[in-house]
Amino acid sequence: MIRDLLMNCREGNKKEIKKFIASAENLDKGNCLNASFNAVANAYRAKTVISPLKKIQYLATFNKEIMSAVESADAENRYEVVFLRYLIESNIPKGLGFSQNILHDKKELEEQAVTLEQKAFSSEYKQFITNVLQKLG
Repeated sequence: MIRDLLMNCREGNKKEIKKFIASAENLDKGNCLNASFNAVANAYRAKTVISPLKKIQYLATFNKEIMSAVESADAENRYEVVFLRYLIESNIPKGLGFSQNILHDKKELEEQAVTLEQKAFSSEYKQFITNVLQKLG
């Protein structure tokens, strides 16, 4: 469900972004994967506000939360957590200083690409990941 909502955000539709944010807020943040979806929700909040200061605050919150999620990621969830960080960081203007992991994440995701097929993701989500990695590569 949350993954489907995430895929719907890619077009920048504010209504879909708000659905994703609301769903992410209801996740139990006790595990690294849910925490990373919540971090992504903060990044998307930055898209929905007008104030540049608020945008920076939301991105700073994203940065803090996603770093913590990646550090605590277990082997089962690491690929997706790193992908979520890559997805957002690759869309943040470089000058803001919130995109320092792009090259490392891209390399890790490419090295672990064979494990993507073994994940219990929907075929649409797997294709979404593949498309993001190809488009942003």
